[in-house]
Amino acid sequence: MTLLDTVFARALMALVVVEWFADGSQWNYHAAKLSHQQTAKVPSGYTRAQLDRGFNTTGMWKYSRHPNFAAEQAIWLVLYQWACVDSHSLWNWTVGGVIAYLGVFAGSTPLTERISAGKYPEYRVYQERVGKFVPKLSGKRWDEREMEGMAATKKQ
Repeated sequence: MTLLDTVFARALMALVVVEWFADGSQWNYHAAKLSHQQTAKVPSGYTRAQLDRGFNTTGMWKYSRHPNFAAEQAIWLVLYQWACVDSHSLWNWTVGGVIAYLGVFAGSTPLTERISAGKYPEYRVYQERVGKFVPKLSGKRWDEREMEGMAATKKQ
């Protein structure tokens, strides 16, 4: 294995770990939300406002609305680039698969965004403040305390 192979392999492993943590965080959030709905008890690690909100804003989800999607897409881009490097070409025929796979996300991500925005009132604020795939570098960011205050004000 060359140095470049090692770099690509490690990048892929890191991206798989990121996706694993993002998916695990989402799973844990929705399990906690379900438990809260069934028992009215707030599971450890969450606040009532976070669970009542209906969508995950903890961990990586505070910085990216779709960290799992971002990692998944990056995995396939890195894999494609690795194939190009190893074949000593700027592009090869496997680009078709990568484009098709990215096309799935190009179609499904706006759909999930519309569904979430229609289902959860605070999701529009989340969309304004949190990047779709990568964190926003400017502007107002997600602030859990502020959002909990807004939710409390609306209930009064």
